[in-house]
Amino acid sequence: MNKSLPADSNKAMRIVFADDEQPAREKLAHQLSLIPDIEVIGFATTGKEAVALINETRPDLALLDIQMPEIDGMELLSLLEHQPQVIFTTAYDQYAIQAFENASTDYLLKPFPLARLKSAIDKARLVYQQRQLAAAPAFSLNQAGNKKRLISKNNDRITLLYPENLFYIHSEQGSSLASDGDSLHVLSETLDQLEQSLEYAQFVRIHRSYLINLDKIKEIQRWFNGKLMVIMADRKNTELSTSRAGADKLKQILGL
Repeated sequence: MNKSLPADSNKAMRIVFADDEQPAREKLAHQLSLIPDIEVIGFATTGKEAVALINETRPDLALLDIQMPEIDGMELLSLLEHQPQVIFTTAYDQYAIQAFENASTDYLLKPFPLARLKSAIDKARLVYQQRQLAAAPAFSLNQAGNKKRLISKNNDRITLLYPENLFYIHSEQGSSLASDGDSLHVLSETLDQLEQSLEYAQFVRIHRSYLINLDKIKEIQRWFNGKLMVIMADRKNTELSTSRAGADKLKQILGL
């Protein structure tokens, strides 16, 4: 049965964990109690319980054993309505590639020391903090509802970004990062939101992870399987591969 624990702090990163073995759960609970600035809000003993717990409590991070009764840690990801960051904890190393293909934040092999667990949580915390910084509304609108400028927040520093000066925007671990040719800036909006609001500024979605500024393209090359390689006109000549649908869209827009 799911065990929901009381909340301690709204500012801490909220964590749940799942493991079918009681000694492993007790050890992990003790290790987590030694790590500051996190809030353990529940645990589960089976994959089915974990799905219900995650969908109900909506944590920031889930630590999941892979081999559990009913539903294993990999399978349950497709059943989640809420998608937290995930760290897999397992005694088997053969699942590592599959774990990272499922966009897990880290992969811990049992028995893991406290320092290794803390390192994995620190990695998740960095993504969490980026999302927190970007949580506030961060854009100005013109009368048509299009973004005239974007705002990137980093601690006490606020950077104004103008779409015409950006080369591309890409999505990474749930965050949108805009490139001005020199630096990457975290934005609060999703790529789907930015795609709609920056269409007026000649930004095109060439891949589920990339929006590009048509005016900042240097070169386009044919690529594999009907895709295109887009080379941007920044100093690094950044190469961005399209999807096949993105290639078709780009060809249509540019008349290629």
